[in-house]
Amino acid sequence: MSIVKRFGSNRSTGTHSLVRRSPAMLIFMMLLASYSLVPLLWLLINAAKTQADVMSTFGLWFGHGFNLINNVKETFAYKDGIFATWLLNTFLYVLIGAGGAAFLATMAGYALAIFDFPGKKGILATVIGGIAIPGTALVIPTFLLFAKLGLTNTPWAVILPSLVSPFGLYLVMSYSRTGLPVSVIELACMDGAGEFRIFAHIVVPFLSPSIITLLLFAIVQTWNNYFLPLIMLNDPR
Repeated sequence: MSIVKRFGSNRSTGTHSLVRRSPAMLIFMMLLASYSLVPLLWLLINAAKTQADVMSTFGLWFGHGFNLINNVKETFAYKDGIFATWLLNTFLYVLIGAGGAAFLATMAGYALAIFDFPGKKGILATVIGGIAIPGTALVIPTFLLFAKLGLTNTPWAVILPSLVSPFGLYLVMSYSRTGLPVSVIELACMDGAGEFRIFAHIVVPFLSPSIITLLLFAIVQTWNNYFLPLIMLNDPR
């Protein structure tokens, strides 16, 4: 209530408000939104066209007929419905890979931020080094390792590498150091709460903004990861 009164007094006395309107910034944000939404609009419009209309008509407008239902039927009927299998595989990789990456990064980031243990600095250096190395540079060594273990041409060859997220771990660790009240954790320990209960009932709610951000990054990264399955899954079956 005091914050509302404070903002109200600022407006009445003529002092500057915290929120400023900028026409130039508004135009810039509209351009960025258009840049992001135009390809999606093109995709939705052309999904309702025939193949002939896709090549002969304007990309951002509909063709001579509405062919969306037939296109969807033909897509799912392709090679006895193999597209549905591909789609389910993708959801499987995203659900287990991105969800597991967010879960493991949250637990590890919280532990690195709160607990002191031998080898902590070495682990932090490894995490930072993992962020600096491009993911494509690790694909061939990962393939050779998984080939030795006999895991190529299996779903684990795609899921297990997706569980590792150095950036997500560093993100959660940084947020835990600034946004996690250590005093609340200490009080919970004094009341006899165990580590898993503290993590589930105290840590996760406080870290929910960073967890959601991490989960979104992991979903996009796993969904767009075509190179790793291309290397690991060389058997069409």
